[in-house]
Amino acid sequence: MVTGKELLELAETRLGARYVYGADVDLNDPNWGLPDNHEDQNWDCAEFCAWIVKQVTGRIYGALEPKSTNPDPWTGAWYADMLAGNVIQVTVDRAMRTPGALLLRRSKGSGHIAFSDGKGGTVEAMGEAYGVCRGRAAGRGFQWGIFIPGVCYEEA
Repeated sequence: MVTGKELLELAETRLGARYVYGADVDLNDPNWGLPDNHEDQNWDCAEFCAWIVKQVTGRIYGALEPKSTNPDPWTGAWYADMLAGNVIQVTVDRAMRTPGALLLRRSKGSGHIAFSDGKGGTVEAMGEAYGVCRGRAAGRGFQWGIFIPGVCYEEA
């Protein structure tokens, strides 16, 4: 069975990779965005989370037209998946205690999504000044926690 820790472990393999807002990630490329040898393969937050989930579970979430040949991840699509019940909504506190859970914030016209490390931190495509990095979860306005269906999550 797939675990939340597996999501987090794969996310950690991309630490140090570059962030580009609106990056177009190939969700089907299992080697996308390795920091040492793919300088032209960048991430944004929604694409990063969707790619990790796709690689580990084989399913696409958080993307516009997920069944198309070129799905487009976006934080608004993560939010829409949550509202539609395609992913499992949990509290932010629970997600912050659970490795591999997702943390989502959404406001008019913008948003952000990151993986929880289960210890109050994140692994995320944070921004152009940071790239894919570790961050802290508290005080950043996350509004929802998300679990992916079929993934076994255990609180840290």
